[in-house]
Amino acid sequence: MSNLVLGLHVLFAALLVGGQALLFFAVTPSTWLIDDEPLRRRVTAVVARRFAAIALVSIAGLLATGLVQFYRDEFVPPAVREAIMDFRFGLAFTAKMALLTALIAMIAVHGAYFGRRIARVSAAVEAGEAEPWELEHQRRNSLLFSALMLLVSIVLIFLGAALGNHGWAHVPR
Repeated sequence: MSNLVLGLHVLFAALLVGGQALLFFAVTPSTWLIDDEPLRRRVTAVVARRFAAIALVSIAGLLATGLVQFYRDEFVPPAVREAIMDFRFGLAFTAKMALLTALIAMIAVHGAYFGRRIARVSAAVEAGEAEPWELEHQRRNSLLFSALMLLVSIVLIFLGAALGNHGWAHVPR
């Protein structure tokens, strides 16, 4: 059972971070090759919706498997759970939960703000109501924000690895 829970946790993390990396390094640059702006918007919308579905399932799975791990003695001994901040585990766990919360908020902001803003400016450029440089500015801001999200995700992976290293995490501070 422990290996299944740990394996699922790693799988959900891989889906979330791998999806972000794929979007950042492959999908987004590929859309730059699409000159037809309405087609580019439609492709981006389809990809974004599918990533959102994967992200939601992954985050739910990470939370569920993370809770199971936290309350199972082979992952977090009772002594560590009872005095969490007395161990290295507490600081790393707190940082991980704070960054996970921040990442969830960042994903929501990216979709709600950047995605919608780009779609709106793209339609305005097509209608002759905005300049192409405004659209590129919005896309650049979105890409920079995506880079920050990917960086946060990578830090989360390293914090998760630190928590799984009992020789480090379960040592008193």
